[in-house]
Amino acid sequence: MSAGSPTGRLVAALTLVTGLALAACDGGGDDPDRPDDGTAKPTVAAAAVLHDPERTWELRAADVVPNGRFAPLGPVGDDEVAGPSAVAVGDVLVAAVADEGAKGADEGADDAAPLLVGVSGDGKVLWRGKDFGACWTPDHASLYCTRGNALVRVNPESGGAGAGADVAVAPGSAPVLDDGVLYVVVTPPGADESAYPPPFAVAALDAMTLTSVWPDGPAAVEELAGLGAGSPALDLSGDHVSVAAWKDTPSGQADATQFDLDRATGAVLGSSHLGKGAFLDRPWTVRRGFGNDKIEVSRDGQVLFQQAGQPWDSQDDRLVSPEGRLGVGSTLYDVTTGDPVWERPDLGDELSGWRWTADRAQVAVTGFDTKAGKMTTTYLDAATGATLWSGPGSDVAPTETPDALLQVETDFESSWLVHAIDRASGDVAWTKDVSEVGRAGNKSGLPLGGPYVSSGTVWVLGATTLVGFTDFPG
Repeated sequence: MSAGSPTGRLVAALTLVTGLALAACDGGGDDPDRPDDGTAKPTVAAAAVLHDPERTWELRAADVVPNGRFAPLGPVGDDEVAGPSAVAVGDVLVAAVADEGAKGADEGADDAAPLLVGVSGDGKVLWRGKDFGACWTPDHASLYCTRGNALVRVNPESGGAGAGADVAVAPGSAPVLDDGVLYVVVTPPGADESAYPPPFAVAALDAMTLTSVWPDGPAAVEELAGLGAGSPALDLSGDHVSVAAWKDTPSGQADATQFDLDRATGAVLGSSHLGKGAFLDRPWTVRRGFGNDKIEVSRDGQVLFQQAGQPWDSQDDRLVSPEGRLGVGSTLYDVTTGDPVWERPDLGDELSGWRWTADRAQVAVTGFDTKAGKMTTTYLDAATGATLWSGPGSDVAPTETPDALLQVETDFESSWLVHAIDRASGDVAWTKDVSEVGRAGNKSGLPLGGPYVSSGTVWVLGATTLVGFTDFPG
């Protein structure tokens, strides 16, 4: 299951329920330009990709590192099988290349650590960096990576990095950038990293220098002792730094508490017990059980909405939209009244993949078309539920630009096709066959990395090959 799939992001949003943490290396957190009401982050400005690219190029991992293959841009859990991944930072794609022949490669030894590379929009390797670990781009303009025992700010154009901050980013978390401050969930110094739940605290760092903003360093160490971090763990949409935490229960349903920290000092201002299987979806509190058990939405301690079923996926980690709408099964509800806004049972229930677009202007429903013998995605007007158009389907959420949806249609065995789809009409502006890239070195039937976009390039990442499309006319 990928992090961008209809269920992948939902699982990430519900870590409080499951008590798990997912690796997040594709950004995450708040964009500095994100509206204060917590609505979706703006999509990357790459509208020109609707025009057929005039140039296609390839970069092979073996040309960067002998016996090389592209690797996940961050640590992978023992029970995870992850494909190659990257981040687009401005007009540079940052990827990791591992040497398959290196000693200890299978055991994850230090001498087998992947090489970090920055690739330009025309396929040129701009720099190579050793000893980097996980990387994040909270705003698609700045790059932060782990390096040894430090978190460093990396220049995406040159690969240069300073000394950074001596903090250990907690597994499964991603730094959050807000108003010039980088908030990081960290493992406290001297903590027992084998403990369960994994111990954590919160650090606030100057986004440029990575010096501590809080006078006493990482905060809430004592208050968070014995608790695990939610995912997402940090909420910066309110006046304070809100921290989601959970503890285990005999039933296996995590018991959640929200802590508020002072933005200036990190002092713990107070906490709110949310209850079992609950998490904050400001201004709402959402509580749910396992699978398709009851979903409950409350505000200020008052239960407003209850419904059984599978909620829709979103790309901003919210189940309830800021205006109070929640999709469950094939129905969009107003949680303030409990009434349906619209229903589309003809498109299937929770067994189909329902998801919001990043701007919440559309709802995408992916299912298998038995007549056509392939996956199909139907896009709906989010306000009315009316069908806008249907087109190629994928259970991986597409990469969105203001005018286009970029997605890879695949059977995970022999065929991988990149489609650029007009968001307004559903017309496929262009299609590129990248099946050779998808098959090469792909032993586990994993999805390709991407598509990743900048203002002038579309990148797709395979196990052994990075392919780029550029020179979009108009």
